[in-house]
Amino acid sequence: MSRLTVRSFLALIMASVALAAPAGASAATVVNGDFETGTLSGWQQYNQTGNGEWFAYDKTEAEDNGFIPPPSGAFAAVDDQGEPDLDILYQDIALEPAFTHKLALTFYYQSTEPIIAPGSLSLVVDNQQARIDVMKPSALIDSVSSADILTTVFANKSGDPEQMMPTRLTADLTPFAGQTVRLRIANAVTEGPFNTGLDAVSITSAPLPPPPPPPPPPSNVITRGKLTLNKANGTGKLAINVPGPGTVVAIGKGTKKKVKRVNLAPTAAGTLQLALKPTFAGKKILNAKGKLKTQIDVTFTPTGGTAATQTYKVTLKKTLKK
Repeated sequence: MSRLTVRSFLALIMASVALAAPAGASAATVVNGDFETGTLSGWQQYNQTGNGEWFAYDKTEAEDNGFIPPPSGAFAAVDDQGEPDLDILYQDIALEPAFTHKLALTFYYQSTEPIIAPGSLSLVVDNQQARIDVMKPSALIDSVSSADILTTVFANKSGDPEQMMPTRLTADLTPFAGQTVRLRIANAVTEGPFNTGLDAVSITSAPLPPPPPPPPPPSNVITRGKLTLNKANGTGKLAINVPGPGTVVAIGKGTKKKVKRVNLAPTAAGTLQLALKPTFAGKKILNAKGKLKTQIDVTFTPTGGTAATQTYKVTLKKTLKK
């Protein structure tokens, strides 16, 4: 049986096993991320000139062609080219909302020429680089614009080593939960053969923890303290205990208010003194009777909270001259 026939037969058997296996729920799935089907099923590729291509390979093919052997399992993916080309392997992945998502993959390469990364994937300039990006599926497949790339997992820089052995790379994709993203592995080659390898691509997802409960609203409960009277002029001071910063407004009840309005702005919890001064109408009663019975509405609005009003009865007294 020829090598091609054996590989096709193996891929058919493994695909059948995968179809027969029960499908488990997953928040994000990379199809055929380990390439153990012996094919690139689940992946798409773009080859600009047709001089190169990505394909699944095994240990035997690695020995025959001088590739780095598959790091895990029987198969991995490799890009090989005979002449200048831009070879891209990619897959669109849906990231479920309300989950964390961590991408992991094994990447490696060996170039026959120095690494040159001109800031684009263009073949009209000297270019010898590999890069791995998570990007918007709507972007041009060869874009390196920051407006199109969500995060870069790996990118060569000019002067990088000409070989990188299998290395585990990771990226946090949680910020993109709820979106479909494109995982792109690009290999731009103009100077000489540059084999890039990929294996064990996976996304680990977990439900996000529930958000913490909102903090309780600030208390708006106030309590009344002692009323201190000044009988010489018929005024008084009413102690009000507040639970925190906010505003206090005290207004006499009735259409003809007998005490003047008071406004205070406490900056912390504590006891305030409401200065109660009679209005013109209140003074008439005090001067006639020496006593003023009335009610006041005291409204406290805590900072960041809702207002609450308490009504208090107060009696001002004045010593009348005989």
